Amino acid sequence: MHKTHISATELKNRVSEVLNEAYYKGRVTVIERHGKPIAKISPVKGKIETTESIKNALHATFGSLPDFPDVTKFRRSRKRSIHL
Repeated sequence: MHKTHISATELKNRVSEVLNEAYYKGRVTVIERHGKPIAKISPVKGKIETTESIKNALHATFGSLPDFPDVTKFRRSRKRSIHL
């Protein structure tokens, strides 16, 4: 894994490029202010949660949730009269 050091000002000017390097190249970037490291941008390790994995985790924790009927089929619209 390649590590680079940049200043906070340079990060402000190149944030999109630094994020792309972290995501696509796995590069770790150390942000420095006045020559001292203050933060690190690194790629996410492991699996990123998806809607399906969150649904599976909820199912495992709380059990089966009932499917509710589509109430929009039974909804009736009514016109409201305006009284002056």
